[in-house]
Amino acid sequence: MKKSYIIFTLLFLSIFFLFVSNNSFQAKQYGHFSNFGDLTTSNEVNSNFNRQIEMEDLILKTTYKIPLEKIHNYTSQLSQKYGFNGSILVAKSGKILFEEHIGRKDLRLKEPIDSTSTYQLASVSKQFTAAAILLLYQEGKLDLDDFASKYLTDFPYKNIKIRHLLNHTSGLPNYMYAAEHNWKSKLPPDNAAMLNLMNKIKMYAYFKPGDRFDYSNTGYFILASIVTKVSNQSLGNFLESRFFKPLNMKHTYVHNPKEATKNDELVGFRKYGRSYIAIPFSINDGVVGDKGIYSTVSDLFKWKQSLESNTVLNKHILAQAFLPGKTNSGKIVPYGFGFRLKQEIDSELVYHNGVWNGFSTTLRNYKTDEITIIILSNNSFNSITPISEKLYELSKDFSKYDGFVSFIENTNIYDLNNLKNKLLNFTEIPKAEAVEIIEKMANIYSKQNAQFLSFKNLEVSNPYLVSQQYQSLLN
Repeated sequence: MKKSYIIFTLLFLSIFFLFVSNNSFQAKQYGHFSNFGDLTTSNEVNSNFNRQIEMEDLILKTTYKIPLEKIHNYTSQLSQKYGFNGSILVAKSGKILFEEHIGRKDLRLKEPIDSTSTYQLASVSKQFTAAAILLLYQEGKLDLDDFASKYLTDFPYKNIKIRHLLNHTSGLPNYMYAAEHNWKSKLPPDNAAMLNLMNKIKMYAYFKPGDRFDYSNTGYFILASIVTKVSNQSLGNFLESRFFKPLNMKHTYVHNPKEATKNDELVGFRKYGRSYIAIPFSINDGVVGDKGIYSTVSDLFKWKQSLESNTVLNKHILAQAFLPGKTNSGKIVPYGFGFRLKQEIDSELVYHNGVWNGFSTTLRNYKTDEITIIILSNNSFNSITPISEKLYELSKDFSKYDGFVSFIENTNIYDLNNLKNKLLNFTEIPKAEAVEIIEKMANIYSKQNAQFLSFKNLEVSNPYLVSQQYQSLLN
C-alpha cells in the first residue's frame, strides 16, 4: 500500500472518530450501524478495527486462493503419509496467509490440537535468550565482549566472552553429561544448581575460546544465568516482563518444573509399536536458556514481526544478531546470536530448528522472498526440514500475485469493466482466475457497504462517496 494512501487513511480515521465521540453530532447525523453497533465506546471501536483486520485477511486469502489451495493439499497429506502431528503457519510480507493445526493434543486421546496449544520450542528458545542479552546490552548493563566470569564469579572457565557464548565458539563442555552423571537429587537442577555443579566438578573445556565453532547448549544456559545475575530476575520473569507481555504473546512462557503444568501445554510423544507413549520430563528439563520456552505458531509470528519492527530491540542492536560469527583465525561461523544463517544463490535464510523430548520445531524467515514458515510438532517428527523446504517452494507462487494485490488495493473495485481490461498487465495469472478474484472481492465490498449504508440520516450527496469512505475504513 502506498505511503500517501496510508497517511490519508489515518487522517480520515482520526477525523472520523473525533466526530463520532461528540454526542450532539452523533445524535444528529449518524444513529447506529445495523450490525456494527454504536461506535462511541472503546470496546466497540476495537471491535471495528478487528473487523477491518478480518476483512483484510479475507481479501488476501481470496487473492492468494490458488497457491493457498496447493499448500493445503500438501499439508492435508502430512498426517496420513508422514505421521505429522502439530501446527503450521505460513506468512508473506508480514501477513499470515495460512495457519493449520493437524492431529491431536494427546496422541492417546481424541481432543484436536488448536491455536492455543503450546509446544516446547527446544533450541528455537535460544533466540529469546540471545534477545535478553541484547536488551541488557542495549541498556548499557553489559558488553558483548565482557568475560562471563565478570558476572559469574565462581565460573571456572576463564577468557570466555559473552560473544563466544552467543556464537557457539566458547568450547564449554556438555552440561547434560554433567547432570546425568553427577546430579544425585530426584528433582532436576535449575540453572543456579547446574551452575554450582559445573563450578564444583570443573569438567575440561573442549578447546580454547574462539578457536572453532561447536554448537553448545551449555553456552546458552550460561547466557541465561548471566541474564539472571544482571537483571536479578529469572530468565522466565525477565522474558515475560520485557518481551512476552509487551508483545502480547499470551501463550508463551518459560517452563518451570516447580509449577503446575499449564492447561494448553502439550506433551512430547514417541512411537511405540503401533501407538505412542508420552515422554516424561528428564533430569535436564530444569535448565533453561538453551531450551525450555513454550509457545504457539501465532505467538512466534508476533515475535518475528516485533524483531523486524524493532519494537523492543533497536535496529542497530538487533542487526548484530544476524551477523555471522568468526573464529580466532578469521573463519566465518554461519551462526549469529540465536539464529542460524544460510546464504544461497537466490535466497537468504535466517532460521533455527529444535529437537527435545518428542518436540520438533522450526522458525524460518526467507528474507529475499519475505516468506515466514513456522512448524511445531510433538510426536518425534523427523522431517521438519524437508517439509519446510517444500512449503517454501509452494509459497514462492505468492510472488505471482503480489503486483495484483497492490493493484487491487489501489483501484476502484466497483469499476469491474475497467479492472478486467487492465488484467492484461498480469500475465502470470490466468485471466479467468483474475476475473473471478475481482468479482468475489467486489461482492465482499458490496456486502460490507450495505452495512455502512445502514447509517440513519446519512447525509452524503453522492452514493459513490459512501463507497470511498467505507473503503478508507477498510484499508
